Amino acid sequence: MRWIRLLRYCFYMIPVFWSLIKDLIWEDLSSEEIKINYLFGKAGAYDQADLLDSSVRVYEKVLKIDPNSIPVFLNLGGLYYRRGMFEAAVPYYERVIRANPKHYQGHYWLAMCYWKLRRYYAAIHTLEEVIESLPTFKDALNLMGECYEQIGEASKAEHYYLKAISADPNGIVIHGGLLGNAAPDRKSEHRVKH
Repeated sequence: MRWIRLLRYCFYMIPVFWSLIKDLIWEDLSSEEIKINYLFGKAGAYDQADLLDSSVRVYEKVLKIDPNSIPVFLNLGGLYYRRGMFEAAVPYYERVIRANPKHYQGHYWLAMCYWKLRRYYAAIHTLEEVIESLPTFKDALNLMGECYEQIGEASKAEHYYLKAISADPNGIVIHGGLLGNAAPDRKSEHRVKH
């Protein structure tokens, strides 16, 4: 099975090599920028080939060059999050927030990890940071509603669901059972016309 993953890795490296050639020939980049671009591409190819350990090792090489790289922290958190390893993703999203306390994606994905780990109060606290700086971020508003619904505070859940609906330019909001009378663990999609 590993040889199939390695074959897939080689396939995913083709555009990375092309990008490397472009960077070397046509782009006006420093050797460090070229190296970092290549390492990001290589880590992404390992990720697409489902070679987690190899991808992590490559990102660690980037961190030796740039120890406070927010994109690396986000990507490492994402590697673990997509594989359902939420506890392993948490420290990387926390590092994003330490590097930039106003980074709304770092706060949001940290809250998503807490949500998946059923740490609803921690998710609420983290989401408050996001909503304070970005009050129309519908995904954060919706997740806040989900958290309040899980801890049994229906009025607060409804408040955040309604804010998410009003903040959504397309009129689509995903929510749990409170407003749609569905089972709490099932999600339903509703289109709301503005």
